[in-house]
Amino acid sequence: MDIVIKRDGEGYIAEIKWKKSLYAYWYSEEEAVNELKNVVDMMVEYYSEEISLQKKIQKHLLNKQIKYAV
Repeated sequence: MDIVIKRDGEGYIAEIKWKKSLYAYWYSEEEAVNELKNVVDMMVEYYSEEISLQKKIQKHLLNKQIKYAV
């Protein structure tokens, strides 16, 4: 996975090359990369919660199907 770090004004932007929506800005390259890790962690948590909710919905719908099949 490629991380691109670019100078931007007084700081740096760190982004994932193939996923332009994942980026972070900070005043040093190292801090920008650390902040990018935090952004990715937040996205993983968000999508994990979404998957958990969708599994609950899936289970609920499966239970509804079983009731109607009997």
